[in-house]
Amino acid sequence: MVGSVKPTDDYVLQNKRAWEYDAYGFWVRTAGTPAERARQDLEDPVRMLRRYASYFDRFDGIRVAVICGSCGKKAIPLAILGSDVVVFDISEDNRRYALETAEAAGVRIGYEVCDVMAVDLSRFGEAFDVVFMEGGVLHYFHDLNAFMGVMRGLLRPGGKMICSDFHPFTKIADALGMQTPVMDYFCTEVFEGKMAHARFYDEEVRRRMPRCSYRKYTVSEIINAIIGSGMTLTRFDEHPSWANKKLPGEFTAVAVR
Repeated sequence: MVGSVKPTDDYVLQNKRAWEYDAYGFWVRTAGTPAERARQDLEDPVRMLRRYASYFDRFDGIRVAVICGSCGKKAIPLAILGSDVVVFDISEDNRRYALETAEAAGVRIGYEVCDVMAVDLSRFGEAFDVVFMEGGVLHYFHDLNAFMGVMRGLLRPGGKMICSDFHPFTKIADALGMQTPVMDYFCTEVFEGKMAHARFYDEEVRRRMPRCSYRKYTVSEIINAIIGSGMTLTRFDEHPSWANKKLPGEFTAVAVR
């Protein structure tokens, strides 16, 4: 079951501390130096986008917001393919790695270090053809309805959201092998847990690492938040776990403003 540790009131700052703990060093150790990563991105940017590439109608000449875009692992391949990309992420260390990798790849990306829920819509409202996220984003936000409202606000009329995330099945089983806690599927608790990369550190370091504040959602909560935002859900795909292909591990929802 979920641990009983009470999350801090300001969960945004809590998550920021977690995602700035050794983040740059972690990316260098696991993804390579920015120059090494850039060479991989340049070699085959579509392959680096993995399955997500198929959800884009085109790449060249579109403006893409990458939500919680981390170290730029998807933003930079998109930029290489001709997209005008802006990453929104909470970690300054992630920004450093992403911008150094973009420079090594010979492309430019925008990178806004901010709370996604506080993004300046007077500047970025209706500015993007595509809003894209992948790899475990939704559980960092405690109000999914408000989050989807911001996603809609970033999109131009007719623009598309591509939301790929961990499957809600992972609430009741660690189907991805990420050492995450399991709970009642319908649990609505906000809880504290180890950040995603903690499993790659030894136990002594893990005890010192800041924790993140999470809220996990059901399939219906995700679908209804998208519909409730005023976007039109056009596709919902489920993908097998990389750890056990008999179990659901991820999903991709596509919606149009």
